[in-house]
Amino acid sequence: MIRVLHVLDEISTNSGKSAVVMNYYSELDHKKFTFDFMLNKDVDAKTREYIEGNGSQIYLMPGLKAANLFKYLKDLKTFYKEHEYLIIHGHVANSAVFYLGLARKKIPFRIIHSHNTMASDVPWKRMRNFILTRFIKSVANRYIACSKEAASFLFGKKENVVIFPNAVDVNSYIFDQVKRDYIRAKLGIAEKLVIGHVGRFCPQKNHDFLIDVFHEVYAKNRETVLLLIGGGELYEVVVRKAERLGLKDAVRFIGISDRVADYMNAMDVFAMPSLFEGLPLAAVEAQASGLPVFLSENISRETDITGKTVFLPLEIPAWVDALITPRMNDRINSGNKVKQSRFNIETQVGQLCNYYEELLKIGL
Repeated sequence: MIRVLHVLDEISTNSGKSAVVMNYYSELDHKKFTFDFMLNKDVDAKTREYIEGNGSQIYLMPGLKAANLFKYLKDLKTFYKEHEYLIIHGHVANSAVFYLGLARKKIPFRIIHSHNTMASDVPWKRMRNFILTRFIKSVANRYIACSKEAASFLFGKKENVVIFPNAVDVNSYIFDQVKRDYIRAKLGIAEKLVIGHVGRFCPQKNHDFLIDVFHEVYAKNRETVLLLIGGGELYEVVVRKAERLGLKDAVRFIGISDRVADYMNAMDVFAMPSLFEGLPLAAVEAQASGLPVFLSENISRETDITGKTVFLPLEIPAWVDALITPRMNDRINSGNKVKQSRFNIETQVGQLCNYYEELLKIGL
């Protein structure tokens, strides 16, 4: 069996990076290939049972903060003394200089994976991360990105970057009328125009703008609902804003959910006005569900799989006009286009495993 050590902050339904990795993990032939995980946050009992049930290991490291930097480095050194890997696949760019740096003498293939096009949505963190990521090329020797723009952001003009687009289990997202009717009836929105969004509540996802847009949409059409899925540090802030604008009943906060596919069935249109993205997994999922998809112009055009995705400037009138009368899609046909694309995890898992195997052949 080939084991690859994946480094993540956490494994959570509220983390796009971990969702990408776990999509691959779910499709692995665990008799031939598996992932072990180095994390900074523990997983819930159900996730631990699932991972360990597949023969994988979870290793917890302290969160990388100034106060515990020495403990973090000490624990890393101990870990590398006690464990043997040929491949480490890192998904956390700002700490790669440490976990890949200390792995240089132990692990021959050290991959860093770029998932975004900006270091942070908080200015001081952006400066800190910019400094830390300047050393990546000296500690990693293999480079992966989810999109060309994500590659350019982290690696500059480096030519040997492999693009692995964020892939999903398309079969889980193919439109299902029965599930749509059930969710809409359960939420009491059977006759509403449902605008949906999936994303962590943080500055990057731009919920503040989305609420402003929906406020004007709702003023024009009271038979609309905004369905928000996710959690995060700005969750309560956005809830209070919706209430302040008189949208308490019109904006439905679902929270963190492992039933995103079911909720997407209930939506009529998907909106993502992000300030920046690498290649948003939720936008891929929305296209797999056959939804009309509206994204900000800040998001890579590589995200458009079906040829029907609309990219809009971050101007409220443009979004109001687009969402108030969304076009209709043949949802099954749109989903099948995604299924036949490189964004289908059934295809991409083989590509990733082949990539690892080719590395090991080089090593031999």
